Amino acid sequence: MFTRTRLGAALLLLGMTLCLPQPAIAAADTAPSEMLEDFVHYALTAQVPLAEANGEALLNSGLSDEALAELVDENPRMRDRLPVALRWAREVPELETIAAKIESHVERGRLDRAQNNDRIQEAITMLGGTRRARTLAHGRLVEAGEYAVPPMLRALNDPSTPAEISLGVTNTLPALGREAVLPLATALPHVDDRYQVIIINALADIGYPHAAAALVRVSRDEEATDVVGSAARRAIQRLGWDDPESINLAGLHVQMAEDYLREMEHLRARPTLVDGQSGETEGMQNIWAWDHHGGLVSQYVPTDLYWPVMAIREANEARLLSPHDSTALATFVAGNLRLENRLGERDVVLPVPDLERSPSFHATVNGPAVARDVLLMAIDQNDAAMARDALHALSLTGGASSLIGGSGREAITEALAYPDQRVRYDAALVVARAMPTKAFPGSARVIPLLGSAVYGGAGRQAIVIGGSPQARLAAASRLESLGYDVSAEGDNWDAVVASRAADAMDIAYVMGDTNSGLTIVEALVKTDTPAILVVPDDELTHARTMTAGLPGVGVLRASASDDAFTHSVTSLGVASPMDDSDRRFYTAEAVAALRDLAMARPAGLDVNEAKAQLERTVESTSGPAQLQVAEVLALINDGAAQQSLIDAALASTDEWQQVSLLDLAAASVRRFGDRVSSRQVADLRKFITAARGDTADAAARLYGAMNRGAGVPATAAASGS
Repeated sequence: MFTRTRLGAALLLLGMTLCLPQPAIAAADTAPSEMLEDFVHYALTAQVPLAEANGEALLNSGLSDEALAELVDENPRMRDRLPVALRWAREVPELETIAAKIESHVERGRLDRAQNNDRIQEAITMLGGTRRARTLAHGRLVEAGEYAVPPMLRALNDPSTPAEISLGVTNTLPALGREAVLPLATALPHVDDRYQVIIINALADIGYPHAAAALVRVSRDEEATDVVGSAARRAIQRLGWDDPESINLAGLHVQMAEDYLREMEHLRARPTLVDGQSGETEGMQNIWAWDHHGGLVSQYVPTDLYWPVMAIREANEARLLSPHDSTALATFVAGNLRLENRLGERDVVLPVPDLERSPSFHATVNGPAVARDVLLMAIDQNDAAMARDALHALSLTGGASSLIGGSGREAITEALAYPDQRVRYDAALVVARAMPTKAFPGSARVIPLLGSAVYGGAGRQAIVIGGSPQARLAAASRLESLGYDVSAEGDNWDAVVASRAADAMDIAYVMGDTNSGLTIVEALVKTDTPAILVVPDDELTHARTMTAGLPGVGVLRASASDDAFTHSVTSLGVASPMDDSDRRFYTAEAVAALRDLAMARPAGLDVNEAKAQLERTVESTSGPAQLQVAEVLALINDGAAQQSLIDAALASTDEWQQVSLLDLAAASVRRFGDRVSSRQVADLRKFITAARGDTADAAARLYGAMNRGAGVPATAAASGS
């Protein structure tokens, strides 16, 4: 029995022991299962250092992903507790990375377990065992998904397979679900008729329509037995087609190709995770094929490439069946363009047809009609890269008479209003180079877009309207953080319009109540200018309702965070700024296009509509870019254009630049007559008095072209003084 003194000493010793620091690292001989248990326990009890130590020890233990997943899944208590522990740990900075790694390893391990061929073979054998064994086998095979199909078909085709296992395989195949459709459909034409019926019934039970093309082929195969043909027709009806005989097989493949291009989720399996070349985990998809020696085989393809590869394959099948199907051609071209864009510099062997021809070949050889169809596909799927490729093809094949197809939707019209700035500029350049002889829906956007490209060469332009000076300053800071130049700000729309700052805007930031802001936003929509409408917090729902039908408009509450603002801009498709090379390219191309239009003057486009942007650009730039714009202004029959040339010439400080500008102004005067203002006449006379050399000669040519007669003062040298 303890005395009181001994009891006190014992309690003191216990307290000292409890106060000692706990070990920070799990012991070297600790089993991984204990590390996992400890990580979960300490995470759930908010003991961060101990959870961190055990989590790191578990990750460094050398335990395979598959073994880790087994530790979790074979223990019902752990299976329930780990997700809760991980969810809590992700909210703690010290544990966030560790929790993410453990979760990733467990998920990958589950996939590895499910796809383990030995485990699948064991499960197939278990189908002939006890009721419990059959239940476990069924679960494993369903978990394996598409990976279970090849060994299950081999078991069916093996004469030595016991009847009870064959029956179990037959009954289990439909339970594999949508992941089994593609491997089963691939194998269907190549197996004996007895197994064809089993596959057909399984595809019918699974019920996904992308099995239809394979079923139609078998139903029309002259070598198929009556039993197989009848089974296939019944299966087609179960998938939703009343009359299997009337089905257009090429049309089925086209629909499949379009569905792959849209990346419909039911057409892919759970990704297989593999280590990429740079060490990161990469998701892969299987593309199935039949090998006459090995049976059903597959090839890994990165998930992002899987979609265009399958679209190309399906579209090619449709082309073989119906060579003149325009949708099949367009989908084939679209798939090739998307694949090229996504493939980049990766060296990947892909199972696609006709790789000897470039995507550009396919995009152009089929003519402008297919390019227009591809452009519409790109617009519908919000694929700016594909849209630009389609526009490039259209620029190489389309002319004034083939830009417009005469259908309900006009691709070039929609491209001119597309949210991505590059797509809009590309579309405007395509139209400008075609020089249409008459206007068409959307053609009124072309010249303003080209003017925007010219003026936007210095960066993306933004305006801020409404709100207090402090609010406008904050808005300008937000816009500048995303790479915009705020060219004007004011408390009312009329003042900004009067300053001509709204001519070539990439985005507008509008503040105010819903009603006043809506009026401004509607005016911006008519010019295809994206807008962010910022309203009081209590008006957010009302503002969203009122702007629901307006394209290119985002709504924010006044108290929205910078992240919310960035997200709103991103949703409008204007968040990614063009780099310097892009801006230089579009400026040069737009100036060249406007110059050609000014010289040819096609009836469908009026280059004068870009005059305001050209005048602003010639005032604010210098060097070769200024001369290129000035050359266009010299071709425009307008007094303000002529006067802007003279102002730019008199303001220039570079002799060679000044001579060139004076000569362009003189060319305008000779071509369209004297539109020079009285102020400019006085400035020019004063300039000539002081000028010497080449500059004086150029100024004299301009003054002489004006034909104002005598009146230029004699210089000091001329008077003999």
